[in-house]
Amino acid sequence: MDIQTMMASTVHDVKNSLGLIDSQLLHLVDRASELDIQVAEDIQRIQLECARINNGMVHMLGLYRMEQGQLVAGFEDVMVNDVVEDSISRHGDLLKARGIDVKIRDNTPEGLWYIDPNLVEGLLTNLITNSIRYTKASIKFLIQEQDGWLNIRMTDDGEGFPKAMLGTPHEPEALNYRTGATGLGLYFCQQIAQLHVNKDRKGYIELSNLAEKEGAVIDLWLP
Repeated sequence: MDIQTMMASTVHDVKNSLGLIDSQLLHLVDRASELDIQVAEDIQRIQLECARINNGMVHMLGLYRMEQGQLVAGFEDVMVNDVVEDSISRHGDLLKARGIDVKIRDNTPEGLWYIDPNLVEGLLTNLITNSIRYTKASIKFLIQEQDGWLNIRMTDDGEGFPKAMLGTPHEPEALNYRTGATGLGLYFCQQIAQLHVNKDRKGYIELSNLAEKEGAVIDLWLP
């Protein structure tokens, strides 16, 4: 077994362990909420960090599979609203516990688009994980079509992205996800978006702000 395969296997094992830890933390939050709100909030913060670590493991495993040519997109016509709802449901308990309101507005004529639902759901799940950490009380999704593109826009009411991050993410070492992270998550999301190709068009994500310290905006564009 080569070193890359060993690393991929280790990442997979760590990911499974984090899933078990997250499940146990969820039970602790339920019990602590009845006894001590502060303790429950502390556990929620640990739960969120576990989710971020888990996402990191997924990114590493996904990028390894891309490098090996093992990550192949499976496209199908799907209801985009369902994909967004599924990504939100992964964090349903944490969103509820932190009092974060999530809304979806679907402005598409039919709601159908030709995408890989599993990859897009994973991409959105990663974005939600980061948004939970920085938003104050609200996350909004807007689904729309524009000039032959599907646009899924996610906004929160946090302080927004630093100016250096605005635009289209590139290499992870050039990024700083608000608090000094490597930007691996955004880089992975960009790679997933780019797997969606239609003729000369390729998917991408774009970062912007609503206004100074009034919220971050992430646009996912799929052809």
